[in-house]
Amino acid sequence: MTGSLRIQNGIYQAIIRYKDINGNKKSISRSTGYEEKGNKKKADAKLAELIIEFKHLEKGDIIYTTEGVKKECELFTEVVKKWLKSKENRIERSTYEGYESYVECHILPYFEKLKLKLDEVTPLHIKNYYEDRFIRGRRNGKGGGLSVRSIKKHSIVLKQVFKEAVITEQIMRNPASDVPFPKNEKPEFKGVFLTGDEANEMLQVFSGHYLEAMVYVTLYYGLRRSEALGLKWSAIDFENNKLRINHTVVKHLSVEYKNKTKTDASKRTLDLLEDVKELLLKLKDQQEENRKLFGKEYKKSEYIFKHADGTLFHPGSVTRGFQRVLKNNGLNIIRFHDLRHSTASIMYDKGCDLKEIQYWLGHADIETTLQIYTHISKFREKATATNLNGIFKLKSADAKRA
Repeated sequence: MTGSLRIQNGIYQAIIRYKDINGNKKSISRSTGYEEKGNKKKADAKLAELIIEFKHLEKGDIIYTTEGVKKECELFTEVVKKWLKSKENRIERSTYEGYESYVECHILPYFEKLKLKLDEVTPLHIKNYYEDRFIRGRRNGKGGGLSVRSIKKHSIVLKQVFKEAVITEQIMRNPASDVPFPKNEKPEFKGVFLTGDEANEMLQVFSGHYLEAMVYVTLYYGLRRSEALGLKWSAIDFENNKLRINHTVVKHLSVEYKNKTKTDASKRTLDLLEDVKELLLKLKDQQEENRKLFGKEYKKSEYIFKHADGTLFHPGSVTRGFQRVLKNNGLNIIRFHDLRHSTASIMYDKGCDLKEIQYWLGHADIETTLQIYTHISKFREKATATNLNGIFKLKSADAKRA
């Protein structure tokens, strides 16, 4: 058995030549997974490994593993389908639905056309997939590509599929490891940080709106949308003035109600502020009136934020309703999540340190808080420069002559 290397699409390919059990000359090719530039020694080493791996082919065309006889590799798309099926009912519903969307809408349609077997997929194939989705991945009819953030979610699926294939010895290495993402030439989206005055101006336009209380409480506590929707009356201790965040409501394809938070750090108990306590007591009374008004039609639940008839807020409708109010009142359109950023900004203005902001917002690690802190600091630097500009005036030449 002999072997050699060739370059195909910038990647070293191993060509392995042998005679089968009947003396017929045959050859197979496999990607080494290494790009041409600077990787010749690694590709040579990989070629040597592959020659040893396929030595058995001279005795027959059956592929053996340490576990015994195994059929030749399946199509990559079939492996992906089986992997997705294995995850159903084993992970959270919202996570599964996300994976299902990436697989059904993107990964399968792209790779089915290539008809690649599992062991034929190379890092270059993965790189080309990322680039394709970046350029033309949107499926809403508007054209254009997916964001790098979305593509990174696809990579989670791909890496897990290949990782399991490596563990089960179907392939030698994970071709999705270390594949670079497309470079985003557009400026990355940066969160909005409202000042206290800006937040108050925004609150005024929500006066009397069904989202008023939710926006108000979210601003005070820097809640994620899922945390605000997950607040229950049982989490409010009016006697001891405490508010517990221990439940969330999330959505991908379906709405999921969870008796847990995003991370362990997200589960936190905070002081019930007097302003918030007053608002919630009024809201509680109003909901009792609504219950009497709607009678049997009222939808009973422990959740705090809901429509007048007790119907729970849908996560998507909260964002749409929030932005609709901003648009109708001529204010800048921001994300609901930017209320959380604004809480951090306002706490920063009030002199709170990083650890205080971290706990109040429920960040799992200080790095997340530090990133927000850095964004705020840069924004403040620019604002400081703008405010200082024009304060001091030099005496004009004409004035000096006079």
